Amino acid sequence: MKKIMLAAAVLIGCPVGSAFGQGSPIINLSLHDTPSNGSDGYTDIDACGSTYSYKYSGGTGNGGDVTFTGRRPVTVVLKLNNASSSDRRYTLGDVTFEGDGNHQLSWSGRAPTNGVINDKNDVAQTASYKVMVDDATKASCSIPCDPKIINQ
Repeated sequence: MKKIMLAAAVLIGCPVGSAFGQGSPIINLSLHDTPSNGSDGYTDIDACGSTYSYKYSGGTGNGGDVTFTGRRPVTVVLKLNNASSSDRRYTLGDVTFEGDGNHQLSWSGRAPTNGVINDKNDVAQTASYKVMVDDATKASCSIPCDPKIINQ
């Protein structure tokens, strides 16, 4: 099984008027086992001799970034959208966090293609997260991407 790490920036706890004051935004992650055509908004990743491409949508600006207002606990729903509904080769694995010295972030509620990032959002910090996507058709491999989660 091939393991692919992917992620997108999530900005949390920013000034009032930025975006999500209430509710849980949904971030969609689309993954293909082919390279980007260069103009489709996908990012290429090389792993174990193969080229994948991925793209985040949803959130503020529709690129996977999220900005929250206020200082209260918040969540971000992450959904993996396979190339077709019959393609079950990709599943979400773990999400890990770097730079989370204040222990603000956690990953929960994972199903094969969705999960939740929880943010206590009670202190300012900048951290990054990595999403592990498993490809059931290939041997283990991981690709790191380091987006930011910011509590201001």
